[in-house]
Amino acid sequence: MPRDLPAVGLKPATPARRAAGVARILRAGLAHHRAGRLDRAEVQYRKILETDPENADALHLLGVVAHQSGRIGPALALVERALPALAELPEAHLNHANLLRDLGRIDEAADSYRRAIDLDHDCAMAHNNLAHLLAEAGQYPAALDHARRAAALMPDFPGAQVALGTALLGLERHAEAEMPLRQALAMSPERAENHRNLGWALTRLLRFDEALCSHRRAVALNPADAASHYALAVTQQEAGDPAASEASLRRTLALVPDFAKAWQGLGSVLRSMGRFDEALACFRRALELDPDLPEAHRGLATTGARGDDEAQLQRLRAVLASPARPVLDRVAAGFALGALLDNAERYDDAFPAFARANALYRQHRADAGERYDAEALRREVDGLIGSADPAFFARVGDWGDPSGLPVFIVGMPRSGTTLVEQIAASHSQIRGAGELRDIGSIAAAMIAHNCGRAVADWDPGFARAHAGRHVAKLNELGGSSTRVIDKMPDNVFTLWLIAALFPSARVILCQRDLRDTGLSCYFHRFTDGHPFAYDLADCGRRAIEVDRIATHWLRVLPLEMLVLEYEELIADPEGESRRLIEFLGLDWEPACLDFHKTERPVFTASSWQVRQPLFTRSVGRWRHYERHLGPLLEVLAQAGFER
Repeated sequence: MPRDLPAVGLKPATPARRAAGVARILRAGLAHHRAGRLDRAEVQYRKILETDPENADALHLLGVVAHQSGRIGPALALVERALPALAELPEAHLNHANLLRDLGRIDEAADSYRRAIDLDHDCAMAHNNLAHLLAEAGQYPAALDHARRAAALMPDFPGAQVALGTALLGLERHAEAEMPLRQALAMSPERAENHRNLGWALTRLLRFDEALCSHRRAVALNPADAASHYALAVTQQEAGDPAASEASLRRTLALVPDFAKAWQGLGSVLRSMGRFDEALACFRRALELDPDLPEAHRGLATTGARGDDEAQLQRLRAVLASPARPVLDRVAAGFALGALLDNAERYDDAFPAFARANALYRQHRADAGERYDAEALRREVDGLIGSADPAFFARVGDWGDPSGLPVFIVGMPRSGTTLVEQIAASHSQIRGAGELRDIGSIAAAMIAHNCGRAVADWDPGFARAHAGRHVAKLNELGGSSTRVIDKMPDNVFTLWLIAALFPSARVILCQRDLRDTGLSCYFHRFTDGHPFAYDLADCGRRAIEVDRIATHWLRVLPLEMLVLEYEELIADPEGESRRLIEFLGLDWEPACLDFHKTERPVFTASSWQVRQPLFTRSVGRWRHYERHLGPLLEVLAQAGFER
């Protein structure tokens, strides 16, 4: 939290209470105090106490001086001596709250800030400091209310803009957070914290190049700040550079060896690179430092740990149930608890944990203004089916780049897309590039450029230029590879554009029993997007729309398409893997059957599973939870789906 200005208000004077001499000394002390001459102010305040030991103003202001000088214990004693006589003075409660906050007495501090606000609704610094305090406690809606008030009262105070941006970030309203964080940075560009805060917002907006610049600037301004190195590491990981992230996390831990979240982050990075023993050691170290850190428990669970430690389970249950904990901690605890119990085959114990976590996160997203709109997706699919027909593809046949390099894996999330990519990427001529976001960006650019035109009349030169740039990027990513895979499941909705831009591309459609797919989505907290995943019925509705559009593409899309059924791949891995490689136009290589030994970063939740030999546990998994899956099964049944 930015350091606050001292509040040096006085109790209203009365002739009977304050002699002229005392008033003169008090004014002199205040002049020194406001000018930052704390030692001289202290002399004046003590002079008053020599003749009037219980002078409330002198006690209060002497306490403020002590606080500013770092003597928190004596400061608190002085302010609390003065407080009964200054019970109606907002500044006294504000300073009392600041002391309580610095002593870690958070609930008491919040009460004192609220008392100051009750006495003066325009007590700007009380609003500001309470907003920071509530944000640190994860109480983001309340923090936002006070931050907005503080920013309105003190528009030129950077701390108020930081409070506003922090509250919006906590509510995952990242686009809204950018502006106040930029305003804070413009006011105080020398503060590393301001660059770091903006970097967090840009990371969440997936603007990684800008975010990395912000974080590197924060590190340059304060190389000894572990928080800035940690923020840089998180962005590097999310931008797909695990080696750089590992290096930044190790620098973080060199500065602060007991930084539990950095140990957890290092475990996640090492897991993505397949270094599981090291990852497990990091998760365990994080839990030694913070036994209640939910993401570290979840890291253990997603690296194969079972829920056999009852003390660990009880800690997670306590976090999940605690309204005092930040909601995102509670959500993470619920997903971790569910995963550990699922690994231990305690299915009826696991499901309530997942259900509670999903309900909490769904409400959290609703508070931020995000709700899944199944009807809007249905209309979108109707529109695609109505407009993307053979005549459309004939009209846009000259838009694209003829390269055969691009390969797209599409389908529902959790339908086996990561496994299929891992098998293919084990071939010496294939590069798996993970979940690239380029197609969505290209679509947005083309919509903006061709505003007001029918799609068939879009600017072909603009389209061709984007296609060429994307192929150049794939060439850079792939090196000497013959094929480069983009494994973004949601590209299933933009295959019309992919066909126009890359007429020689190949498409792999992953399909899986919709009951297993829906359950797997519900049991996974995605890092961004996918608001459907937190409600069982919405999981079913989403799966139905993906199936509808996939069926349409199989009829009309002028691209080579291969359908891979997850269950068939598990039952006959060699036969289906050979079919996959043949579809990609390459000779078979036995390494594709040893895909679990392939060393490459995998950033999805399947990073551990795809490095294990194939197992059948995930086929028909829904049956373990059948009695809990009424909303999902009902939606699928109404649409006529048995899978």
